[in-house]
Amino acid sequence: MREGLVEIDGSRGEGGGQILRTSLALSMITGRPLVMTNIRAGRAKPGLRRQHLACVQAAAQLSNAEVHGAEVGSKYLDFRPRQLAATELDIDIGSAGSTSLVVQTILVAAIVAKHPLRAVVHGGTHNPMAPPFEFLSRVFVPHLHAMGANVTLELDRHGFATGGRASHDELTQHRGQLTLVVEPGELRPIEVVEVAPIRERHATAILARLPTHVAERELAVVRERLGFSKIECEVRDVSDAGGPANVLLIEIDRGTSRELVTGFGEKGLRAETVAERACKAMQHYLDADVPVGEHLADQLLLPLALAGGGKFRTPSLSLHSTTNIETIQHFIDVPIRTEAVRDGVVDVIVG
Repeated sequence: MREGLVEIDGSRGEGGGQILRTSLALSMITGRPLVMTNIRAGRAKPGLRRQHLACVQAAAQLSNAEVHGAEVGSKYLDFRPRQLAATELDIDIGSAGSTSLVVQTILVAAIVAKHPLRAVVHGGTHNPMAPPFEFLSRVFVPHLHAMGANVTLELDRHGFATGGRASHDELTQHRGQLTLVVEPGELRPIEVVEVAPIRERHATAILARLPTHVAERELAVVRERLGFSKIECEVRDVSDAGGPANVLLIEIDRGTSRELVTGFGEKGLRAETVAERACKAMQHYLDADVPVGEHLADQLLLPLALAGGGKFRTPSLSLHSTTNIETIQHFIDVPIRTEAVRDGVVDVIVG
């Protein structure tokens, strides 16, 4: 591995929070100090927001780091890890910011540490612009298991973000909780290139303090557009978690790989439109005929780089993923390249 201070310009590439999360993870893993400027320069509200600050705080607690610039709105961060030694974390985002993104920051570092970790994260479990809990637990974590990791994720309580229209007090009331448990492990390379037949399909319309017909209308669209049967569709009422809120989850299980797409209800947006958008995204994945979807591709890059190799087949990489590759290569010497398979489909080869 390389040594010495790493300086990251957060305005590079897609200019969002993924650069921060990957940089924090690799700073902890390699022990290299991190100085980051122009944090989230590509976003409408640049700098650290509550959920990004929670990522910094979680990383700091996990690695006993010395930190400067850790405050809401900061575009500068000086992060100097000491040792991956914490075994218990309790992180409260303070709003319905994404718990999944906090987990994404500490998960791989916790896997390669020499101690078990139990982390409880309070905040949003189902947020627009972030993977929901089910994506982490049912799509990403199974690949970590295949790589040799010992990871469990539990959804203790649903928590919903409302797209930024609610007050801070309302967002706080909608907070959920998840629990991450990691045992020490050794990551090994895997290849995910074969497209197995579809083994199972499932669509879940989650409702919190909304009428049942919202879910029924969404699931009717899923049956019409994707051919799901009624037995493959489920309505889940979680009104005890706050609300109003609506999330549509559509999952395809191929045994060796899964994809899950999410539609989020919004005030003034018809249920049919929510479902149409989610169905379109799932159909795009199915048409590509690949085992790894766009968002999973982004998440597999870091563990494969640390495992020393691997390969997966996915649609052409997003700017999010190419920026993530550049960030990884700032910290460690690992070749990551793509090979075209056919139009719009590539193999990503790590190591």
